[in-house]
Amino acid sequence: MRFIFAAAVLVLAACGNTDGVMDEIDRAEQQQAAVSRAVTEDAQTLPSGLVLQFTQRATNESAPQPTINAMARVHYQGTFVDGGEEFDSSFGGEPVEFPLARVVPGFAEAITHMRPGDEVIATFPGSLGYGPEGRGPIPPNAALRFRIQLIGFQEPGGPWVTATAP
Repeated sequence: MRFIFAAAVLVLAACGNTDGVMDEIDRAEQQQAAVSRAVTEDAQTLPSGLVLQFTQRATNESAPQPTINAMARVHYQGTFVDGGEEFDSSFGGEPVEFPLARVVPGFAEAITHMRPGDEVIATFPGSLGYGPEGRGPIPPNAALRFRIQLIGFQEPGGPWVTATAP
């Protein structure tokens, strides 16, 4: 996020308009800090084989978590466990929305353990990914790792639930 703001500062500086830009950067960073906090937690392995390590937690820990029936809005980065090569990412662009019931099981399960404002590293075996068929650049039975930032979700017929300061 700071990179985007830094780029904005450079553009505005080139135009000779830097008044208040740094104040806006500070305000935006404080606002983000109000809805989430960085954490260092041990990884937890779930019965399914999904491994979750939270890197950021929403400050509103009483916020609901999505169910498998929800529509989710996230940023994500997918890499292979072997070698760490990135195969897909929404960071640097717009967040994506999708029904959790239509993504690979490990990705969907990870999100059902999150609250808006959380960020997690989810690692899972091929059986929770694209399985024995693989898909696109993902070979059969590939173990995958996703960095997932949950921005918000919507249960069927309900309002969008997003991260807000308590």
